[in-house]
Amino acid sequence: MYITHIIFIMKKFIFIISVAVICFGCINNSNKSNVSKITEESNFPSDKLEFASLSDTTIYHLANNNDMPRYEITTNIVYPLATGIAGDDNLLTKDFISNCIGKEYSKKENTEDALNSLTKDLIKNYITEVCGTTPENKIEGESWMNYEYILSNDILYNAHGILSYSCDTYIYTGGAHGLNTTLCYVYDFYDNKEIFINSIFKEEFLPNVLSLIKEELAREEYADDIDMDNVNVTENFFVDDEGIHWIYNPYEIAPYALGAIEVSIPYSDIERYMIDNTPIKSLL
Repeated sequence: MYITHIIFIMKKFIFIISVAVICFGCINNSNKSNVSKITEESNFPSDKLEFASLSDTTIYHLANNNDMPRYEITTNIVYPLATGIAGDDNLLTKDFISNCIGKEYSKKENTEDALNSLTKDLIKNYITEVCGTTPENKIEGESWMNYEYILSNDILYNAHGILSYSCDTYIYTGGAHGLNTTLCYVYDFYDNKEIFINSIFKEEFLPNVLSLIKEELAREEYADDIDMDNVNVTENFFVDDEGIHWIYNPYEIAPYALGAIEVSIPYSDIERYMIDNTPIKSLL
């Protein structure tokens, strides 16, 4: 009886030790998993970017005479701060400058320098285009020579490591009206690169995507004014939590009077055509 009792106690002790070892192992495995996750995420301190803004209006009169024709240049830019971006944090700034201000300014040190250079070049080109190198010889008050340039942008989406933004320009160089142009861009700031159509959709499915876009346009009340032959799956798109949105500028697929046309396709309709590891997968 005594020996049996000792054996029972020993078995119970062994069982307790075994359970403790197993539990300790589970705790250690859990901690390892958490540490790994924290390490992986530590390169990306936030799933959102921060921004700064720059605004300026420059009015240049030919020959610096207020009675002469003028060029009015307005810039209102909200630009991303690349601090904390994985890899080379200059890539986002360079791409933004290239897309919104111009490729020729992408080597500038920052957005402000790029905008200043743009303004100087616009004025220089204006003088050359309107009156050559002798602006003082032009007739005063020729209103057709009054040019206007407006550059602005909008942040359309900023979450889950994805940035969508548009760059909008209005240019008036005489005539009945100016011309608005909107160009959209999508940036994966986790991997520090732009996102293009070929990194979202499988090439063989692009005709299916195009069909969805045309079907959406056909439902609009202005459908008869759309030139369906000119509708394509373009790179002029942005993404958000709802889906993918394409922008078609005036004269691109419709008359000027219709302005820019936006076509939105929800993810529920388009997900089946996407690449499995597309960068926007986190939005689905």
